[in-house]
Amino acid sequence: MPRVVDRAVRRREIAYAALRLMSTRGPAALTLRGLADELGGSITLVTHFYRNRAELLEGIASQLIDDYDAQLADLEKGADAGTRLHLLLEWMLPLSQEARKEERARVLLNAERHSDLHVQSFFEAMDRKMRALLRDHVTPLVEPASVDITVDALRVMVNGVVLSAVEHPRKWPAKRQLALLDHMLDCLGLHKSQLALMSATPEAAIAAGRP
Repeated sequence: MPRVVDRAVRRREIAYAALRLMSTRGPAALTLRGLADELGGSITLVTHFYRNRAELLEGIASQLIDDYDAQLADLEKGADAGTRLHLLLEWMLPLSQEARKEERARVLLNAERHSDLHVQSFFEAMDRKMRALLRDHVTPLVEPASVDITVDALRVMVNGVVLSAVEHPRKWPAKRQLALLDHMLDCLGLHKSQLALMSATPEAAIAAGRP
């Protein structure tokens, strides 16, 4: 009797195998055959789900976005708005070796975005998702007129840290990334301690030294 494979599980396996493959061998290695080899099986392991590279890139983006939603829902459960923003930004940073590998795959793939419309679509989908997440988390914390520029500032900061950590992993350990994040949020008035004071009762604020 053939083994029953959960389609959702297999799609997830394919997506993360694709990231591993690009991280170690570059985006040119991302072919259906190369991915099947990475998965340790025949090419039908991949073609059963994706007929070509274009469909594969679309499937990877869709899988990652679904995973992001699930991960954040679990991570942020019960958190207040200020803490949710901090958790999101820490989650966006490549603080672990595994996260740096995944980001390395995306950085390498980015080199193809202007020569391959399907790669460009992949990055556009990912950027829309990241910005939507930032907007959702920032909106409750700043004035409406400041939402767009705050989202831009945080998006640029995260992108810069990701690129720096991929290019110079030894110079950008988790401690340095988090220190920069704290500094950025201090500058924007979005540090957890600042937000706590803003939401405090007048009595509590005076006790904490807030005028």
